[in-house]
Amino acid sequence: MERTLKKYAPHIEKNELSPLFFDDGKQNGLIVDPKKENVPLDFIGFGMLRLSAEYQTLETMENEMVIVPQEGIFEMEINGSRFRGERLGGPFTVELGRTNASALYVPRYSQLKIRGEGEVAFFTAEAYGDKPPFYISSHEVRMVSRGEWLWRRDVVNLINPKNASTNLIVGETYNPPGLWSGTPPHTHDKDDSQGGESDHEEIYYFRFSIAQKGGSNYAPYAVQLLMDGVSLKKAFILEDRSIFAIPGGIHPIVVSPFTEVLYLWGMAGYGNDLLVKDVPEFAHLKNFEEILRTLDPKKLKIFCLKNIFYAFLVKKRFPRRKRGFTFLC
Repeated sequence: MERTLKKYAPHIEKNELSPLFFDDGKQNGLIVDPKKENVPLDFIGFGMLRLSAEYQTLETMENEMVIVPQEGIFEMEINGSRFRGERLGGPFTVELGRTNASALYVPRYSQLKIRGEGEVAFFTAEAYGDKPPFYISSHEVRMVSRGEWLWRRDVVNLINPKNASTNLIVGETYNPPGLWSGTPPHTHDKDDSQGGESDHEEIYYFRFSIAQKGGSNYAPYAVQLLMDGVSLKKAFILEDRSIFAIPGGIHPIVVSPFTEVLYLWGMAGYGNDLLVKDVPEFAHLKNFEEILRTLDPKKLKIFCLKNIFYAFLVKKRFPRRKRGFTFLC
């Protein structure tokens, strides 16, 4: 978001403010609160709920919420309507190319009661109208491929103004080992539908398939970049349960070769449909994607590593994927 970026970029550049936060696995409630001075956002918040057999009660007030289960079994009630679901074992338990994600939309001025086992993540932002509660199950969502070659990833769209919300846009991205997301680098910083861009802040919540278990100071990692095209050029090391607040600018990610990463993302702004604008210097990558889709792997000597490298890294789950990753020799 342009105005948010202008407000906070100088402070991030000078290390006076950090967009990187961490979920310690114990916090219950809002973790990234846009009303706090240490958060470089003005619109969207993020938090976690740790579930138990007893109901927790939340009041949304003027905000809407989107809840995305991370692991476990849950039961929720919104203004008398009941919803049940599960995400057993977390996001990496299903075979690659599939998803077990689901989401619940909670309208403004609602009372939410939730209980169960495990944990759920949530986004919150100002609502721009009234809509009914909405639940999308894992059987209703689909994972789609985005990008090609070194920036190929899988995306699941969960909640947006077209199906449920008035402002929040929420989904998940699966990032294979060693590859990029947020590529080609793009922005959603201006309310300019004619120019192909919308105005949204964003938050990422990262989960790693291989997380540090102790005994070493070097955990599997990913790297998050944040640049405003002027003077802000920062890189941040991500670990399992890292949370990253994106006021604006370009924000690509690269994952280390040691782990799969799945990140939950949420956006909020002025209630527009999401429109992303590729940075001109990198827009040609879209043309490169079209070329890669038409290449003959045999004639152009493209070597596919899917049954060697990735099968080893992700415990032999990769061969079940319908689509391999190809690398130019």
